[in-house]
Amino acid sequence: MIKQPNSNVIPFGAREASSPDVRRAETVSILETCRERLIDTVLAVFTRHVGRANDELFDMMDQAVDQGLRQLCFDAVSLLANRTPLLLQRFRAAYVERFNEAIECLGRPDAPMPTRVPEELKLVDEEDFEVDLALSKLTTRASFNCAQPLLALDRRLAVLLNGARITPEDNPLHPITLYRALFQALTSLDASRELAIFLMQVFERQTSAELPEIYNEINRYLIESGILPKIPLSGPQTTAVQSNLAGSTSAPRGPATDTAMSSGPPLPPADIFARLVSLLQPPPGYPVLPPTVAGSAVSAAVADSTLTPFEHERLMQTLSSLQRGPLIPGAAPGLGMAPLDPWASNAIAQLRATPMAKGSPRLDAMTIDIVAMLFEAIFDDPDLPAAVRAEIAKLQIPVLKVALLDKGFFSDRQHPARRLLDLIAQAGLGRGEDEQPRFLDMIRSVVTSVIEGFESDIGILAEQVQRLEAFLAEEETQSRDRAVGLVAGLARRERQDLAATHVAAEVQRRVTRPGVPGLIVEFLERGWSQVLSEIFVRQGPTDAEWTQAIQLMDDLIWSLEPKIHPADRERFIGLLPRLIQGLRSGLARLGQEAAWSEFFNVLIQRHVAALRGEGAVTSEVASSPSSTARPTPEPTVTPPSRPTPPGRPGTLPDDDPHLKLVRALEPGAWIEFQTERGTRHTLRLNWVSEFKGVYLFTNRQGENAMTLAAASLAAHLRKGTARLLSQNPLTERAVTRLMERVQSPVAAPGA
Repeated sequence: MIKQPNSNVIPFGAREASSPDVRRAETVSILETCRERLIDTVLAVFTRHVGRANDELFDMMDQAVDQGLRQLCFDAVSLLANRTPLLLQRFRAAYVERFNEAIECLGRPDAPMPTRVPEELKLVDEEDFEVDLALSKLTTRASFNCAQPLLALDRRLAVLLNGARITPEDNPLHPITLYRALFQALTSLDASRELAIFLMQVFERQTSAELPEIYNEINRYLIESGILPKIPLSGPQTTAVQSNLAGSTSAPRGPATDTAMSSGPPLPPADIFARLVSLLQPPPGYPVLPPTVAGSAVSAAVADSTLTPFEHERLMQTLSSLQRGPLIPGAAPGLGMAPLDPWASNAIAQLRATPMAKGSPRLDAMTIDIVAMLFEAIFDDPDLPAAVRAEIAKLQIPVLKVALLDKGFFSDRQHPARRLLDLIAQAGLGRGEDEQPRFLDMIRSVVTSVIEGFESDIGILAEQVQRLEAFLAEEETQSRDRAVGLVAGLARRERQDLAATHVAAEVQRRVTRPGVPGLIVEFLERGWSQVLSEIFVRQGPTDAEWTQAIQLMDDLIWSLEPKIHPADRERFIGLLPRLIQGLRSGLARLGQEAAWSEFFNVLIQRHVAALRGEGAVTSEVASSPSSTARPTPEPTVTPPSRPTPPGRPGTLPDDDPHLKLVRALEPGAWIEFQTERGTRHTLRLNWVSEFKGVYLFTNRQGENAMTLAAASLAAHLRKGTARLLSQNPLTERAVTRLMERVQSPVAAPGA
């Protein structure tokens, strides 16, 4: 059982201190609830997306060139189609078993720890290594996406179990336990290692978007149960990172290393930074590698115990001087004699080679390494506009100072420094040459304000974020105003093209019903269809007027049925005035009321017969006009004059993956178009028609408009003459690539 001699759990409800047995029972109950909520919700999410997973697998199968991949897709589809219920059942059982075993171990602090073979002495089977690597990659992606809720969950679980901070390996609620249980379930169904890994990747893609909220919900449950409602800003996380740095056996302790434990501000709970630090640390038993191999200058810096210590405060002062412009060699202590340009794209890379960086506290040196790699990822980003690259380069030193002061920078997507970089990058998209001067003047003014004003207060960064947001909001308003007329015309034109089809479908659904008199068929097909077409073009099918016009057809058909029951007669008497008035008003709007006067005369006779409970009269009077005037055609909207991208796309099937992507696009997405001459234009999706048939693209000013049909846009995406830019912010993309880089086998020591 779980031992909790001194629980840190806040008393449940309004009860006073309870006995150890009661607390133990409450703890077990809370843990079981967390377990059931996690596995049941994850299973529900995957079950909900199995159809989408099958679609994805079929698409991969269609596009696969390699026969092995095609067979893998087929095997995956077969397993999901025939054995999903059994798979989910075994997945659940495996997870519950692993969870209970982990809790049992955590609840017995006096239990002997399992003996671990040193990594350098362990013989790893190649297939086992492949599985471990796949599990590591899947878990890392999940941990990155769920960084904040997982950190909070680690802390709360540690408090609940009255122990030290729990590692991901020990936390039974961590994604690693889910993936291990899933692998166990798959292999129990005789799935090969390759197929099991492949299906785990499918599982991850289908559940990753909803996993953070699942963990948030578990955190909310723990808070409601009184488990650590407020998480302090310092504590186990800081200790864990510092211990990781201090405890490494790969380098001797020296003055610089000792200083790292005492200088600089304490670390906030920044999970991504802690993860990066742990990944960049050489494991025990490995030799220290040079920076070019290990990807980190810290290894070389710590290995050289003769370096002069460079305190945190002196580092920040030197960076503040360097922030404002190039310094001549020897102008500041620790910069060495090599020229250092703080505005160059490799400014921090140059800084890493200086005595200042090598002699800095170890945690600071590690931060310099990580920020350098972050900016490498930023400058390698294919979606970063060239016009703003130089301005972002000027912010490298201010951002480095932010990271040294606040490790939450790496995890907080809304951090002012990250928001500033993201806004500058996003603001550079879709600019024509005539727009560049005003835009660049604004960006340069923002960057200059940061360079000249930022010391340690990030408030100056938040002010510039607000300033840039206001600038972009003004542009957005102007763009929207310019496009209003064009959007209205395009929407009307599309409805004109579709009106006949939609109206015919609605009318046919009614005139083909059994027993509908020819009188009504004639009226609906020749007269009322024109009214419906006019409403469809003017208002569209979602407007109340369209709904009312459709309802009038149903009411008209019902009104001619014999009224046998008193309730039907009562409803008929109340309905009739509104029905006749609605029909006449619709025809009158088109100038057609007089042409259908004979129809209304016959209709009166039919209504009298229906009210008496009689069926159709013996003969029908020719009620439709001999010549029905057609409404004046709607004016045609002239499409924008800008030519569409080259090529003549053919018709695409509805299940085409590129067509699906197009139909999922929403206004605000940016797409880069390439002409036959290689010229590139980046335009924003300004408007999507109601029927997903027309897509309007403009620049930031709402000008240079271009319209494309959905099939045409899908064909250009397929050919590569159009490319959808990432909708994730610049820094988020960079952090993701940075995590992938440090986790890859190539970056690992000894690889």
